[in-house]
Amino acid sequence: MNTININYTWNKDLAIKSAQDIYEYELKSSNKRFIGWLMIALVQFGVVGALKHGVYGFLTLGTIGAIYWYWFRWPLRKFFISKTFDKSPLANKEIALEAKEDGIYSNEQLQIDYNNISKYAKLDDAIIIYHSLGTIYIPNDAFENHKFKNKFIQKLETLLTKKS
Repeated sequence: MNTININYTWNKDLAIKSAQDIYEYELKSSNKRFIGWLMIALVQFGVVGALKHGVYGFLTLGTIGAIYWYWFRWPLRKFFISKTFDKSPLANKEIALEAKEDGIYSNEQLQIDYNNISKYAKLDDAIIIYHSLGTIYIPNDAFENHKFKNKFIQKLETLLTKKS
């Protein structure tokens, strides 16, 4: 694999988009998706408890939990990302990465060894890379063209199949 250049600007819109994409991907592909069901079950038990025994604890707890889970969780996250973005060390910085044979480099220094990548997710408009130090979000337009993005994904797939 030749060197693949990955260049993009980390701005507030991209930070919010990446947080939303990661949030939705992790919610759909993890056990977190069942927490909403738990909140609904609490509401159902709460209704029974309220009608039969006059106890409103489960109903209150379940209702607040379900409202938060389904309607306020993402807007609150988005609000805090927007408010704290300017304090981030990456705020409005140009990100320049190079994908080489042995890892992903920034400023000629190895940042991520491919052996430390645990998984990746290919979304419609980005790639999410999970590694031992955290998560990297790379938008599709960070690659020079579609061919380079496909080569990068092939490299990730090859490395992850060798690991397993």
